[in-house]
Amino acid sequence: MTIAQWIRSGAARRAAISDPAAKLWLVEAAPDPERIATAESLLSFDEIARADRFYRLEDRARAVLSRAALRLIVGEAAGIAPEKLAFSLGPFGKPLLAARPDLHFNVSHSGELALIGLSAERIIGVDIELMRDNLDEAELARIFFCESEYRLIASKEGAARLEAFYRIWTAKEAVLKALGIGVAASLKDFEVRLSPGPAAIQPRAGSFSPALANVQIEPVAAPDSYVATVALA
Repeated sequence: MTIAQWIRSGAARRAAISDPAAKLWLVEAAPDPERIATAESLLSFDEIARADRFYRLEDRARAVLSRAALRLIVGEAAGIAPEKLAFSLGPFGKPLLAARPDLHFNVSHSGELALIGLSAERIIGVDIELMRDNLDEAELARIFFCESEYRLIASKEGAARLEAFYRIWTAKEAVLKALGIGVAASLKDFEVRLSPGPAAIQPRAGSFSPALANVQIEPVAAPDSYVATVALA
């Protein structure tokens, strides 16, 4: 099994990105017994055990399929059979490939999709979210975002407010994942300024603000009801 075969079967497809140093894939992660059985054959016992902790079938399928796709993609890039890959954890728990620590990758999943990013030249972080319209976007922005981001979201209504919230949220998550910082940093440590193309980042007074100097973020074209962003450092 290769990622090319997954693409031909409709289980995955390439997503566009402007930087040629990186590659993106969108992976279908809806429950499919045949696809799940194939995916499980690529996973380690520990990965299957982690997936088995999910109560809902949809959550387990998403975990299994996204992890198998990650193994196919990283294995092909590293020249290693996907089932033989050995992963380790870096600072703050970011996964690394033991045999190729220079190969950077990241995965995110939500709803019935996963987004996987890969680069041998730049550190990469990705985030994809299924937009949910039962949120109080303005209140969440007030709690988690910078004041300027909160004002932007509060100034919008309906679908425009929802999309703006998720664009900022996915951008922030992608940046933190690229830098391997995660919840150790605050979402308020940097400001995301939305634009039709790549968004801009404005560092604030935070412990990791120097690391933001070379980070670029770019929206990823995703199906309706999804918002996705990639960050490269």
